[in-house]
Amino acid sequence: MQQAIYEMYGIQPTSFSDTFGYDGFSQGHLLYTIIPASSFSEEEARELFEMGQHLIAKGDKEAGLFLQNKEGKLISEWQDEKFMLCRHMAHSNKSFSTLGEELALFHERGKMMYGGQEKIHRSRFGNWKELWATRHDQMEKFWILKVRDHPNDEMDKRLIESFPYYSGLTENAIQYLVDTEIDDLPRAFDTATVCHHRFTKEIWSAERFVKFPMDWVYDHPSRDLSEYIRTIHFQEQETFQASMYAFLEKYERKTPLSSFAWRLLYARLLCPLHYFEVVEGFYSTNNEDLKEQYRKELEDMLHTSGNYESFLGEFYRLLGISTKRYYIPEIPWLSS
Repeated sequence: MQQAIYEMYGIQPTSFSDTFGYDGFSQGHLLYTIIPASSFSEEEARELFEMGQHLIAKGDKEAGLFLQNKEGKLISEWQDEKFMLCRHMAHSNKSFSTLGEELALFHERGKMMYGGQEKIHRSRFGNWKELWATRHDQMEKFWILKVRDHPNDEMDKRLIESFPYYSGLTENAIQYLVDTEIDDLPRAFDTATVCHHRFTKEIWSAERFVKFPMDWVYDHPSRDLSEYIRTIHFQEQETFQASMYAFLEKYERKTPLSSFAWRLLYARLLCPLHYFEVVEGFYSTNNEDLKEQYRKELEDMLHTSGNYESFLGEFYRLLGISTKRYYIPEIPWLSS
């Protein structure tokens, strides 16, 4: 690999080490990580390269940048393995308490990348309804097959018993999103920006404060807010409310949310993406350790589903948001 890096990029690594979970090396004040690229197209890699360029030009020192090889391509191949080389400034610790403000600044820097005419492979902006409906319908078909099979497997039984409930949540989320787009209007805040596929506190922890391009998508900023809240709800049962409030308070200190954004955030929390990911993960892997992990995650999720439902019913009240003042609708069966 050392020779391949030199021949393709003109950079001579002296040795490799674990760099934030990837093979990597350092040279002076720069870090380089080797990112597997079998799931990326050159077009997607180009968009992520442009996002990195944009963020760095706006002053983001932690944003990574995929490098072009000597042929001008972002995806290289060595021993039948595709990879990308990502460059970062040397790691510097960041206070976790600034996460909300840092995310607001990241979103501000990531806005206005595109003029709205381009077809963007990494964009999810305005596509939530279609993406959720497709995911739901695919799982519904799978669920129907399982029901017909009358299975004895415990995971199959859990799927058969639980899917109708999460199907209902998904339908509520889609309708809530449709109503939002009809009843409310986007404001200045509601511009698409660089977001993350799933934003969690592990992505920007003090131990790994680098911003990897492969984590990014182009979407509404409420995506990151809702996914962070979803994650800490399951991870921090005792301190969740305080953590959520502190995170959003710091974010809004820099960038206040519009009523449209609050409604998108809530719609995304309402959609049980965590359920889809666990079920899809279980049935798409042959790794027994991973299957056991997914099985446990589903058991925990079903066991605490009442807590999540209560949270959805109390969401606006917990944050002190007046639904009447901002004309924000609530879901009757959740808030009763």
